[in-house]
Amino acid sequence: MNNTRFEGKVALVTGSAHGIGRALITAFVQEGAKGVIADTNQEVAEMVADNLRAEGGEVMVSVTDVSKSDQVDAMLEAVLKAYSRLDILVNNAGCYLHGEVVTLTEEDWHYQMDTQLKGPFLCSRAAARQMIRQGGGGRIINIGSTAAGNARPQAAPHCVSKAAVVMFTQVLAMELGPYNITVNCVSPGLTDISGISPHAAKSEYVETFLTMVPLARLGRPREIASMVLYLASDEAAFVTGENIFVDGGYTAGKLSIRGPHRRERV
Repeated sequence: MNNTRFEGKVALVTGSAHGIGRALITAFVQEGAKGVIADTNQEVAEMVADNLRAEGGEVMVSVTDVSKSDQVDAMLEAVLKAYSRLDILVNNAGCYLHGEVVTLTEEDWHYQMDTQLKGPFLCSRAAARQMIRQGGGGRIINIGSTAAGNARPQAAPHCVSKAAVVMFTQVLAMELGPYNITVNCVSPGLTDISGISPHAAKSEYVETFLTMVPLARLGRPREIASMVLYLASDEAAFVTGENIFVDGGYTAGKLSIRGPHRRERV
């Protein structure tokens, strides 16, 4: 724990027991922040916290369902009791559900929308209120997805919720700008979360996806963390309302379309 870029700051990352969220909270704590692991899986969250404490980090766990306003309010209360302030919120919590629209139930739809859209709303509202009260500005970073602008079958609630998060980011950036609170979105491409999540993508899906990625590889969790930490830092003080892709070029265009449009000059 030698890097002190975020010393004196309190960073809360939702869904940080597994996957990209774990990489995010680890990076913040390793760079001096007091960390808050917010997740529904207490056992794994405590394990991550213990590992960070063993490295000299200061971290707490909040068992929170971000789709429940009372739990979000209780989370913030616990953070303030422990650390007296909140400087950085990363809305990362997500869930996994796939199916064609004609087979989805209302419960299926709400399950993903509540976590990936209502959750950022509730957490951002609570965090923004606190950041305004304490003064000095703050950082809110939403974790989006390339799915926000690239539809795919069997992923309607995922694509819709992530697209909505981008617009939510822009609106919130406009509303919170006067308080020196920046709001941005980081949208990862397919990322290698094997070993830190039970939800790693299947090999056949990865192989197909990589044919559309100019850099021809999966993202690394630390690469997503690097962008998030940049946006949370003083270096990004004038960046707000942006959706930044970290996807190896996946959203740059259609890599499968090659060759000249016409065979000869007209």
